[in-house]
Amino acid sequence: MPKPRSNEKENGSALVAAILVLALLAGMGAAVLFLSTSEVRSSNSDVQAKQVFYLAEAGMEAGRATLRNLNGAGPFTDDLTTYAGADGVLDFDPSTVQVSYDVLGNVTGLTGYDDDVPLIPVTSFGDGWYAAFMTNDPVNGTSPSDTNDRVVITGIGMSKQNAVEIVQSIVTREILIPPAAITLLGPSPSFVGGHSNPKTYVGEDCAGSGGQPGLYVPVIGLVSTTAESLVETAIENDPAYTSGSYTGHQTAANLTDPGDPMYNGPIDALWTDCEALRDKIEAIRVIADVVCTDGNSCTLPASSPDRVIFIDDDYALNDSGEGTIVVTGAFTTNGAVSWAGQMWAVGEGYFRRNGGGSAAIDGTIVIADIAGPDGVYGNSDDCSGGVDGFGSASFDENGGGNGTTTYCTDDIVASNPAYPYEIVEFRQH
Repeated sequence: MPKPRSNEKENGSALVAAILVLALLAGMGAAVLFLSTSEVRSSNSDVQAKQVFYLAEAGMEAGRATLRNLNGAGPFTDDLTTYAGADGVLDFDPSTVQVSYDVLGNVTGLTGYDDDVPLIPVTSFGDGWYAAFMTNDPVNGTSPSDTNDRVVITGIGMSKQNAVEIVQSIVTREILIPPAAITLLGPSPSFVGGHSNPKTYVGEDCAGSGGQPGLYVPVIGLVSTTAESLVETAIENDPAYTSGSYTGHQTAANLTDPGDPMYNGPIDALWTDCEALRDKIEAIRVIADVVCTDGNSCTLPASSPDRVIFIDDDYALNDSGEGTIVVTGAFTTNGAVSWAGQMWAVGEGYFRRNGGGSAAIDGTIVIADIAGPDGVYGNSDDCSGGVDGFGSASFDENGGGNGTTTYCTDDIVASNPAYPYEIVEFRQH
């Protein structure tokens, strides 16, 4: 009698089913593995792209800092000439730059930039490399002549995985030229000019002995109708105040009034924006050659046109000199003290000139009270009092002597601090 075969059939069916399940699982596993591998590759690619982008940005920023250290506050023409190379033409083109690697994948250099000189050669940084180049801005093209105080910094980021990124920025240097011999900010300033022996206040640029021929600015620049009225009353018809054909109270001007005959603007927002002015003062603190928090024991650096002095306290200046000096407390000059450059009494906003002798201030004076209700500069209530953050600033000239106060762009420009270069445009190449 034959044996039943049902068990064998069942076993065979089960085996086939098991094989199908295993095949399905294997396929699913392969798919999952493929997707996982793809995601890892995609993730690695994203990380790599970000890495070289940050390297390129680092190169650009390093180039910007290097250029500022080399150039300071001066024009860019001499630097552009240097980095143009032997042919004197700035023909660096980011689209033709090629990266060279050794057998281990390390970056060894760049080619394809003609004879231009790198602002920063290939430099190792973290797990990659960067470099930077300097060219003129699109307005000036390949010429090394700078006509608008703008240049292009190109940053190149590179990694071992043959990844390259290029970014570019147009940077500009800031030339801050205060608009008056004495810029007195705030809603209701106090102005007391010389009232003993003869003193003169001159708005003609460098008194006609330099500067820009034919340039006349206000002797006292103000920022409201009320402020202008107060100062005009203090000056009256004193002939000691002159600027071109204007004399006496006519030499005071409301800088915010486009119809004021003594000043035809436009006015820089810095002179009406308390927070912007505070930021500028703090920027000067950062780049100062010396920062003193005790005005009684401050040792000034050797006198030079480009020195920058920041005194976060009351200060009495007893020696003549030049440069830019910022005092956040009460600022006093004593005796026959002369100064060529910029004098900033911004913080508490008090400037007093105790006369004597024939002292001369050539350049500009800026006075502003931005210290807030507590009258102390440098804390949280700065720019929170008065009108739009400005309190009542004060200028007081006292004593004998034949002192002069003369607006002079030669001395202003010579003392202009080398502020960090501003990025005005940025792009990823």
